[in-house]
Amino acid sequence: MNCEDIKLMISEYLDDELPKGKDIILFSHLSGCTECREEFKHQNLIQHTVRLNRREVSGRLEQRIFNSIQEEKKIPAKWIARPVPAYVNYILGLIIVMITLFSFLQVSSLRYDLNDIRARYDTAIDRIQYQSRQMDLIMNNVPAVRITGQPVKIIN
Repeated sequence: MNCEDIKLMISEYLDDELPKGKDIILFSHLSGCTECREEFKHQNLIQHTVRLNRREVSGRLEQRIFNSIQEEKKIPAKWIARPVPAYVNYILGLIIVMITLFSFLQVSSLRYDLNDIRARYDTAIDRIQYQSRQMDLIMNNVPAVRITGQPVKIIN
């Protein structure tokens, strides 16, 4: 037998589920295999620790737990306890469909408004650029002026 089979046998032995004839096979393997012997010690220690720490639940505590479970079962949530008529579900479905359609209409309206704003923005930019060109032309056509302490003379 291989070590994996022996490890399963160790668990069966510690749980008192190993058939009587197989315990000889288990202990003969444990005498020659240190890895399986360490596994046996480890599992035995775990099981021993669990047995030491196991505490019996008092009857009174057990009864209180069962009573609290029964009370929870008796008090269902009020909105869950009553069945809902079918027409209420149809109305709620209709409301959801209407809200969805209204949302689509709003989105299309917002798109139209956005396109309108974009067109007005482009028109305003064109006007600003036109006015800027006009200002440049005006500034370039103004004759040069010599500044002195005397009255201004325009040089042609």
